Amino acid sequence: MSSAPFRFLVCSLVLLAPAALRAEPAVVGLARAYLGPESTLEGMTSIHFIGTLDRVDSSLGDKGTIHTDLDMVFVKPLRQRLVVRAPKVTMTTVLDGYDAWDWLQDNADPKKFRLTWLQAAEVRTLRANTWENLYYYRAPEGGSVEDMGPATIDGVECERVDFTHGPGIVYQRYFDRDTGRLVLTVRGPETFRESGEIRADGIRFPKIVVSRAKTASGAEIVSTATFEKVILNEKVSDDLFAAPSTDKGPAAGK
Repeated sequence: MSSAPFRFLVCSLVLLAPAALRAEPAVVGLARAYLGPESTLEGMTSIHFIGTLDRVDSSLGDKGTIHTDLDMVFVKPLRQRLVVRAPKVTMTTVLDGYDAWDWLQDNADPKKFRLTWLQAAEVRTLRANTWENLYYYRAPEGGSVEDMGPATIDGVECERVDFTHGPGIVYQRYFDRDTGRLVLTVRGPETFRESGEIRADGIRFPKIVVSRAKTASGAEIVSTATFEKVILNEKVSDDLFAAPSTDKGPAAGK
């Protein structure tokens, strides 16, 4: 089973000035205010999402639907742990700074597993994804934020803002110009739409995130994350991000 579809789961260089010195688009401040109090956003150290993930690959017919349990933790500055448990196997993906790996384990027989250390390009993508989940529209380290102007999405007047983490890793976000609500995110060939609402410590989080991507054959893969619970600023053990031992496997929990 490929781990790529389960990562929430993208290119230009900054030529004029460092990101920290460039003016933040006005709509970014509006978008942060829409999410919740600035003090809470700035004081956030970790986010823990618990829910389910459903993946549908239209090219596989009835066999292309997979339902899984989802447990996802982000910890500042740049740590991520994603656990996706399907009926037969469990995939654990971990980012710890500049190191990242996948651990695929048979649910019936824990002695059957596969450890894969991720390559540099995959690590960069995971780092960008982790930053986007923890820092709420702030300019990426070494990257940039650029206001690309107005656009209409789903009948809503939006402002497009590009968050560039490096060559090939760009999050195009479309914000409602009146409220700051995120309407659409585009990352490479993949689109993300949010719906519903779940609150934690006064911060808005989406209840559902739906991603859509086309395969090389033209088939569509739709992944739907449904969150049941969001926990902020809990104490997270360093053991969760420790490199796995092929004798024992990754840590099972906090």
